[in-house]
Amino acid sequence: MIEIRCPIHEDFVQPLEDHFCELTRSSWMLFHEGPGKPHFVMGYFENQAEAESTWGELRKAFKKLPETFESTVLEDKDWKEAYKEHLKPWEYQNLHWVPAWMRQTYQVPAGAAVIWFDAGLAFGTGDHPTTRLCAIRLLDYLATHAAKHVTVTDAGCGSGILALSAAQLRCKKTVGFDRDPEAVRVSIANQAENQLTDAPLSFHHAGLEEGFQITGPTDVVLANIISDVLCIYTDNLLAAVQPGGVLALSGILAKEQESVRQHFFAKAQEAWGPTTTVDSRIMGEWCDVALFRPLKV
Repeated sequence: MIEIRCPIHEDFVQPLEDHFCELTRSSWMLFHEGPGKPHFVMGYFENQAEAESTWGELRKAFKKLPETFESTVLEDKDWKEAYKEHLKPWEYQNLHWVPAWMRQTYQVPAGAAVIWFDAGLAFGTGDHPTTRLCAIRLLDYLATHAAKHVTVTDAGCGSGILALSAAQLRCKKTVGFDRDPEAVRVSIANQAENQLTDAPLSFHHAGLEEGFQITGPTDVVLANIISDVLCIYTDNLLAAVQPGGVLALSGILAKEQESVRQHFFAKAQEAWGPTTTVDSRIMGEWCDVALFRPLKV
């Protein structure tokens, strides 16, 4: 296994993220240790030739990327252990996301909901701030609403971790959908892995317009999707929320927070009425925008 790494300017982060999201399967990842530290694009390949070829293809799309990169040969055991180093358990309130290899050692508190994830997932392990921001919004909503009465939509479900979490928290009904059929396959596999095949949970291959036709309006709509796409489908997203519900938008860079917030808040007030409220949170370089639909106009 070959690991390649190349430092990049922060202006490349969002365009590369968007590009990687378009790939059915991706060997790429973006890495940033924190404020004031450099950003890196990293990739994992079977051999040096594949790494150089794929880097060349990426530079065709992003011509200002450096010509060269650092490469490291990883033994299989090193690769597996290195991957584990990046993935740690995460919890918020009574929800726990835990790597599958920790099943025998992780102590799940009594009564808590747990989702076991595999480090090999190609479409998300819950390690990204945007996914966590959506999960926090779901849990905050459930803190004031009985889960057995709450319906949830996971739009652009990826690995299905948000939909799986809603089901594990015993929500009345959860539907996830994604335009990528491989993401749907992975989500269904994770549903079985977490013993949720009998839960009121389903996954569908669909884009945003078709997906919301399948789900109908729900109490909670989670949309962890890049901001450009969110803004294109503003009307669809707003129409998908039941009165008294919440629309949780993520996949938004912190520097985009104000523009996305203003755009959606103005549209939501038109669609839902003047008593609509909005909130935003920042986690690292990312943020969310949550819009709360009033029960009555």
